Amino acid sequence: MVKRILSVLLLGVAFWGTAGFAAEAGPPLAFGVLNQQSPAKTAQRWNPILKYLSDVTGLRFQLRMGATVQETDGMMGRGEFDLVFTNHNFRKEYDGIYRVLARWAGKPIYGVVAVMADSPARSLRDMKGKRVAFPSREAFVAYAVPMAELRQLRIDVQPVFAGNQEGALAQLQAHQVDAVAVNSRFLTQYAASRNLRYREIFVSAAFADLPVVIHPRVPKEQAEAIRRALLAMKDDPRASVVLEAADAPGFESATEADYDNVRRIYGKGG
Repeated sequence: MVKRILSVLLLGVAFWGTAGFAAEAGPPLAFGVLNQQSPAKTAQRWNPILKYLSDVTGLRFQLRMGATVQETDGMMGRGEFDLVFTNHNFRKEYDGIYRVLARWAGKPIYGVVAVMADSPARSLRDMKGKRVAFPSREAFVAYAVPMAELRQLRIDVQPVFAGNQEGALAQLQAHQVDAVAVNSRFLTQYAASRNLRYREIFVSAAFADLPVVIHPRVPKEQAEAIRRALLAMKDDPRASVVLEAADAPGFESATEADYDNVRRIYGKGG
């Protein structure tokens, strides 16, 4: 209960737009974010982005997430979000509820299994029987992808679920586990900010980075305004400070087909 109250206090902020759709009455658009970081850091990254979107589109947004990945996924499955930053929507039980609007810009992401730089481990085969930290069973590149490889190699590990990628990496750095499975981009960002010295022992195939997906109940003209605003962030001087502070790359165009390989990993097929 305390954790849920904390999430509400940190994330329950609605931004009023200044033009366009601002005159339209109604509740703010609920913008969900996958639990990759703590609620405080999620708010620190995403609230300025939503403020920018509000200023540009004239729409109101409210950042929301569950206390756990499972709660956030459940909220998504019930259609409680108008938009979500996630790739869990491509799981079989959720696929089709939302549609892709745009994606995190930049290079593809990879599932990585990493160890501390001084670890004797050199490959996944050295992980047999070892403690490996994962964000959660619901994580895509940080659980589904490396576990598919481990199963193919018939390597059993002792999974330790940390709740999010930040927590998983903290366990590695504290030497509480032998290895960690994470998103390649998040690993790079965390290592730079926390002076983590690590070595990669597995890197997966490439996947498109997480998309922003939208519920079909959002009117088309609003959806298009949000899409244009997201794509414009990379080249808008007003957004440069926002993106830099959030350590965010901006957004690029994306399609449903860009995530067919994600669906295959989740078991639906292309």
